[in-house]
Amino acid sequence: MKRPSHAPIRLHAAFAVLGVAFLAIFSWAFSQEYFAEWRTAQARFREIQANVKDAHQLSLAPPVNGIRQIWLRDIDRVDRCPTCHLGADDPAFAKAPQPFTSHAGTWLSTHPPDRFGCTTCHGGQGEATTYADAAHKPIPFWGEPMRPGDVMESNCGICHRERAPRDAPELTSGRATIAEAGCAACHDIPGFTGEEAFSPRLENVGYKLQSTWLRSWLTDPASVQPGAKMPKFRLGPADIGNLEAFLLSKRTMSPPDASTVDWSRASVERGRALFERSQCLTCHKVEGKGGSFGPELSAIGTKVRRDWLFGFIKDPMKEQPETKMLRYQLADDEVRDLAEYLMSGFGKSVQSAAPPEARTFVSKQVEAGREAFVRHGCYGCHRFEGMGTLGKIGPSLANIGARQVEAAEFARRPLEPTLANWLQLKVRDPQALGEASRMPTYAFTSEQNKAVAVALMSLRKADLPASRVVADVKPAKFEPQGQFGALVSRYRCLSCHSVGGWGGNLVNVPLDRVGSQYQRDYLASYLEQPYPVRLSIEERMPHFGMTREAAVTLAEYFARVLVDDQMEQSLPADAGAARRGEQLIARLECRGCHRVAGTGEAVGPDLANAGRRLKPGWIIAWVMNPQKWRPGTLQPELDLKLEEAQAIAAYLMTQTGVPVGARPVPAATR
Repeated sequence: MKRPSHAPIRLHAAFAVLGVAFLAIFSWAFSQEYFAEWRTAQARFREIQANVKDAHQLSLAPPVNGIRQIWLRDIDRVDRCPTCHLGADDPAFAKAPQPFTSHAGTWLSTHPPDRFGCTTCHGGQGEATTYADAAHKPIPFWGEPMRPGDVMESNCGICHRERAPRDAPELTSGRATIAEAGCAACHDIPGFTGEEAFSPRLENVGYKLQSTWLRSWLTDPASVQPGAKMPKFRLGPADIGNLEAFLLSKRTMSPPDASTVDWSRASVERGRALFERSQCLTCHKVEGKGGSFGPELSAIGTKVRRDWLFGFIKDPMKEQPETKMLRYQLADDEVRDLAEYLMSGFGKSVQSAAPPEARTFVSKQVEAGREAFVRHGCYGCHRFEGMGTLGKIGPSLANIGARQVEAAEFARRPLEPTLANWLQLKVRDPQALGEASRMPTYAFTSEQNKAVAVALMSLRKADLPASRVVADVKPAKFEPQGQFGALVSRYRCLSCHSVGGWGGNLVNVPLDRVGSQYQRDYLASYLEQPYPVRLSIEERMPHFGMTREAAVTLAEYFARVLVDDQMEQSLPADAGAARRGEQLIARLECRGCHRVAGTGEAVGPDLANAGRRLKPGWIIAWVMNPQKWRPGTLQPELDLKLEEAQAIAAYLMTQTGVPVGARPVPAATR
């Protein structure tokens, strides 16, 4: 009989060590789970909850025990943030500490968590259940850390792709700055086109510019014109000289012949009067006053040549077909006087701006200037013959919001290596991070710089379903035809006004229903001889010098085509309606803002001639719901009944006097 064999001692020892190891591992795993961060957080919340709510409320509250998660099926996103953020949707926890406090603002009412989750707006790693792994701060191998509060709006832009997202002012400002600065001229940016920032064509610039001004402009535009839209390209002397030669050699189209103009008879005083009567300050700034729709005119005498300016005022569209400058109905002598006034430095010191000298440029230098023009991407903003097929010189920014920032890039910067900091540095100084760059330097304010960074951070490739995306609906282009269309083009009505969402936004008076707002005869007389309707603001409508025939043509079209049937309402038939309306106007204290029957304040429009200016249906619609027709208007909601609105309209239609500031309409046509 054999003795039973025994395993070697070392094997027993190995099994013992293995058993202890397994026990240690299981004990560690159990302790990790039992003392998990989320369990500790829930235990703390239960203590806080007991102090916030009474026994009845506690009995109705859902149990706080276990992992909570939200699954957004359409975008395949899982968020476990509610596991710790237990009071986010309960106002009772407004004063509780993080992570239990109520969500700030009213965002959850428009973005309920079961529909939008948490990381959709905040970023972070939603499947994690610890503070660190959830990417509250940047972590390795996870490119979507939580956005800090000061750049939170960047995540709004992933879904909200409209230009002016609601309740996102910084994102809106950043997108507006990107459009105005013309960034899309060099970069592919989703939602932007290079045509948004209009810049003049340059094929004929040799007849226009003075050499001294051009060299200063190419060196630093802001030093020539504070607030200039053109950025600084950091050009060297060689590039500046070559670009000067290239640009001043461009004389494709001869300007209008000004050789017959007798400049000795020009009058600066008559030019000043015409400048003021034409309301040029509506669009142009002079010595700090006026609009910014067109270029600054304070130093125009040092920039352009007198003969060129004469031709441009006479017919702006000949050389610049896309210009927003209207063509005034001016005689040659008036154009001469206006040009003389502009060239005189506004009466300060007459500038010399003789016709362009017969300069010749070395072809080699001209060609070098053309190469510099292309190398710096100037053709992206300035349309130039023969350069329409050249590509954009900058990289695509379609996914810039997902760019991974390396700590090494901030080696010499005492800043946290975040995308927000990287973008702000890049926009403020393109070469700040130590790399050569052709990107020009923009004179953005610190607020604009940050807003642009927020807007760029919103550019992330995301295959979102259509139900998740909010975008602007591009209106159909309004292209009026015939005699009316020719007048709209001549007077550039759509530079300031819009129809169907298409056109300019210089003024908040769209023309969609103008025929239902104003009486035809009033429109014709106003176009012929504009006057201020709202005395509290600067007069804006230019004095075109429009003929009676042109004014009637426009007014007829407005009255027949641009109408809204909702406003076609009649007045009450009874004779006492006007009296009741007068009493209502007194009771509602309308004279606190309007002049009515010769008395009242001038905050709102003067209603002295409302009976000859407005249509009764418009008055009724306006006083019933002013915000519907002009969002943001100062006109208060009066909560009127229909009969009361009709009575007010009946009274105002009796007002046929002459408003303060009105000018008599000339009897004879020009």
